[in-house]
Amino acid sequence: MFRVCNVSEIKENSLNKFTIEKKDILVGKRNGKLFACDDSCPHRGASLHKGIYKGNNVVCYMHGYEFDVVTGKLTNMKSWKKSDTWIEQNQAWRESGNLIMYEIEIKQNEVYVKIPSNQ
Repeated sequence: MFRVCNVSEIKENSLNKFTIEKKDILVGKRNGKLFACDDSCPHRGASLHKGIYKGNNVVCYMHGYEFDVVTGKLTNMKSWKKSDTWIEQNQAWRESGNLIMYEIEIKQNEVYVKIPSNQ
């Protein structure tokens, strides 16, 4: 477990980036619950801490992909269809995995994140 900050530093509806072992981690708070995940969007690697919330989802600022902050699952992909005649050249470009979520713990008002050794 790695200490990232004091609990008071994570405000409601915030998206905060921390670096642990040279890895950027997003720690946020939504509906009173803390969560931690990779700060890198699984779609194309954009920094998720620059995104916004939409319900329980964090929305990537770059392409609008939405991920549930509780489960890490991809829940919505922005439509790329620009017109009725739009033909997508490469469907693989749209593909995305889910968020890599991390266990989070509070000990004596400090926030700790567990990063597996194989990450």
